[in-house]
Amino acid sequence: MPIFMIIKHVPEDFIVEEIPLKEWNDDGQFSVYKLVKINMNTEHAISIISKKFNIPSSLIKYSGTKDRHAKTTQYISIPGKTINSSYANPDRIKIEEENLMLHHVGFSDEPLSLGTLKGNKFVITVRELSDKEISALKHKQSRLNSGKEKFMMPNYFDDQRFSSNNFEIGMNIIKGNYKHAVELICSGSESFSESSNEYMQNHANDYIGAIKQLPGKILMLFIHSVQSYLFNEALHDKIIDNRDVKNLKSYEIDYSLGKLVYYNDIKQYESLESELDLPGFDTHTMNHHLKKHVERLGLTSRSFIIRALPNLSVEGTKRECFAQLENLNIEILDDRAIIEFELPKGSYATIAIKGLVND
Repeated sequence: MPIFMIIKHVPEDFIVEEIPLKEWNDDGQFSVYKLVKINMNTEHAISIISKKFNIPSSLIKYSGTKDRHAKTTQYISIPGKTINSSYANPDRIKIEEENLMLHHVGFSDEPLSLGTLKGNKFVITVRELSDKEISALKHKQSRLNSGKEKFMMPNYFDDQRFSSNNFEIGMNIIKGNYKHAVELICSGSESFSESSNEYMQNHANDYIGAIKQLPGKILMLFIHSVQSYLFNEALHDKIIDNRDVKNLKSYEIDYSLGKLVYYNDIKQYESLESELDLPGFDTHTMNHHLKKHVERLGLTSRSFIIRALPNLSVEGTKRECFAQLENLNIEILDDRAIIEFELPKGSYATIAIKGLVND
């Protein structure tokens, strides 16, 4: 199904704010800062902060990455009392620039991580909606006003997870095709490709060394993209099988690596199992949908042990199959709409929008 709407026409059309799991303390071993950035990804912002205040980037922790093409508010932590350095003073660390702002807001007894995040609040302006998309939104708005339904969505990973070739790079690393992985990295336009290109000019054929030039978090994105693709495929098939058995109505939307299927009636998600695996080297049993796609790619759970790059070996984990939108509000203005909602951590707002503008 084609998508006519425009999301992220300007960064301010996509506003994201983290919802911490708890309020910040008045004292603690880690200083917490509010980071507001516009049209800048998290890694770039951390790099600027690291260089400006001479703080090793490895000491700057955060709960999750945020989109580049957006206005985002998130939190970072920096060790304070546990280290003897000038950046232990939180009043010294402050940025007031047009696209990057950093302010001290409190303290924490632990560094920030995904476990310290409850979810995210979104305010999204969707432009150039078609008549059909507006009709779908009005239908959702009327059901919202009736107060009778929870708004559920399949918890797919969206295109941001896969970038231009994250999946292909990840697959080549997992299968030991390091030369091709480096070729894909070096052919990319991302800033991190420069380090691998430069390394290869001086170290011909050392493909593992070239891969090691990339930041660990970037490398893990490649492996995680393979896990994410497998989850998407398994969830897609599970929804399709249930649809066919119960003769339900659904629609499909294209994304970069395949199709995403949604039910027209969101109540039908409630009858399906709540979790699927993100497979790793310790995943001993798999849902049959997931197993089918793991085998189709020529993988097993042991494939996620990467002996040449052991830091990239990943354990399996569980992911919720469906996510609930909280505090949903829809305002329709001619051919655009302003949509506000909250989602649990790790869920994609663009997946929610795609579900809201179709039925």
